[in-house]
Amino acid sequence: MFGNIIKEVRKELGITQEKLAHELDISFSTINRWENGHTSPSRLAKRRLLEFCKNNNVNITIISKLEEL
Repeated sequence: MFGNIIKEVRKELGITQEKLAHELDISFSTINRWENGHTSPSRLAKRRLLEFCKNNNVNITIISKLEEL
């Protein structure tokens, strides 16, 4: 579920895993593991992603999905 949301965010913004990792100040491998369902983000990481999405005008539907997690 979370991995799909990450993919939706990246697709909407037209950015790579590397770029998203840089924007969130985390490693590329962390983004990759989230997207592939190998790990789940911490509460802090989820909050950081949510703020990033709000600041970059990501679709409200995606933001709502993040808020539900």
